[in-house]
Amino acid sequence: EGILRLTIFIGYVFLISLMKDIKRVYQYHGAEHKCISCIERGYPLTVDNVRKSSKEHKRCGTSFMLFVMVVSILFFFFIKVENPFIKMGLRVVLIPFIAGVSYEIIRLAGKTDHFIVNILSAPGLWLQRLTTKEPDDQMIEVAIAAVEEVFDWKAYFQERFDSVKGYRKE
Repeated sequence: EGILRLTIFIGYVFLISLMKDIKRVYQYHGAEHKCISCIERGYPLTVDNVRKSSKEHKRCGTSFMLFVMVVSILFFFFIKVENPFIKMGLRVVLIPFIAGVSYEIIRLAGKTDHFIVNILSAPGLWLQRLTTKEPDDQMIEVAIAAVEEVFDWKAYFQERFDSVKGYRKE
């Protein structure tokens, strides 16, 4: 049952990725990832720097959704309940726990490049090939404006690199 759900989910993501409007959403999603990647690598947010950055990111919501599905499949593989009401109740009650475990895996993925974590992150990164597309420059500009509205990347540079101007040179 779990494998069927996973297959349906991935198939759905693939099929909607073929839609013109969704492709555009996925381009904006790629632009957002590129901005975060650019900042984390220590480059200022410019269209040129963002364009060169990766559109895949270990802490993506797509990866989180995939982890939630996989973790729930693993949990419910070991929890056998025949009564459909108890089974449904358990699924609802365990949602926060499953989401919490998945969240901690995603958090860990963002903090380390350990090979085991990279192996665990790989399926989410592969799935992002469907949910992120290369953005155009206008989309990158929108993503930069959005990031700057909610995150002071210059202060982040000051804290992380000990200088606003101490970021990496191209």
